[in-house]
Amino acid sequence: MVPTPQVCVSTLVTVSTMAVVDLYLLEQSMLGARGKAGPGVWPCAAVLLGDLGFLLALRFVSAGVVSEAHSPRRGFANALWFLFLSLLQLKLFFVCQNYRMERRPPDPLARKTLTLLLSVCLPSLFLILTGADNMTPLRRKQEVRGRLLWVVVDLLDVLDLQAGLWEAHTGATDLGVPLWAEGLVFFYCYALLLLLPCVALTELGAAALPGQRGPRKEALYPWLSLVTINVFTMALRGTGMLWYRDPRVSTVFLGKNLLALAVKLSSAWERHKQGGSRGTGVGAGAGVESSMDSTLATQSSEQTEVQAQGKTTPRPPSRNHTMSRSHGHSVSHISLDPTETSLGPSFISHEL
Repeated sequence: MVPTPQVCVSTLVTVSTMAVVDLYLLEQSMLGARGKAGPGVWPCAAVLLGDLGFLLALRFVSAGVVSEAHSPRRGFANALWFLFLSLLQLKLFFVCQNYRMERRPPDPLARKTLTLLLSVCLPSLFLILTGADNMTPLRRKQEVRGRLLWVVVDLLDVLDLQAGLWEAHTGATDLGVPLWAEGLVFFYCYALLLLLPCVALTELGAAALPGQRGPRKEALYPWLSLVTINVFTMALRGTGMLWYRDPRVSTVFLGKNLLALAVKLSSAWERHKQGGSRGTGVGAGAGVESSMDSTLATQSSEQTEVQAQGKTTPRPPSRNHTMSRSHGHSVSHISLDPTETSLGPSFISHEL
């Protein structure tokens, strides 16, 4: 089976990103504080074993991505994102620790290059795994692209917060930020990078499932992004800027969080007001419909009584009248004489 372009590009992005991060790890083991002439045996073996296991798992997960490339389901895409990001964040943790513990002069260009690589590869891989152009109807493409844009901006926001842990700035060594605080920020960003794209992929696939009718459920991602990105992340940036006077805090993304918080709260308030007015209209409409139904039922009952009185005719013998009066009885309990068989069909058709 020939893989689709989506699978080829996603595999290329994941493998190239892992290879670059491996080069960072090997470079740190080779030119670290001990000043060895070459990389150690154990770091190379650990990196190679990790990459080998990742490639084997990627082979089976990519086969599932091929099967669901043109379907709205995104189970294997979630598995691929989970696998890729877990291994990538594990390697980034060791990169951060090596940058923190090294005694040689820092290289700001290498650290900023790592940030640039991640800010390009992670959103690109997410957009590739969505496959929105393949599964989305033409009338909903703009809506889906708008939702994906919010996810990409949130990913860049989290990456900017995490990149402050390894990027070097002037005076960054005199900040006095405790180690536990940096570790907490790192794993908080790791949890967000793992959770937010999976929620977005799941909701995007559920919204495109064929045969769904009725009102769609409200999306969970906007509320999750509002709490985790626009509230908690803004609190972390504000604490770093005011309490620790950290120059690594991005004031641009801090302003973005404030604006996004205002926009999302205002849109939520508008939806709440529209839902209240719609509920009142539906209740009034239901009352009118119930009164109309009762009126129609009364009129129909009166009409049937008038028709029944106008069509009163002499009744046939009691045996045939018993059959017309008890519709729930079976025909086997009714016996007709030979003299009455000619009158039976005409009487039944008249009564029906």
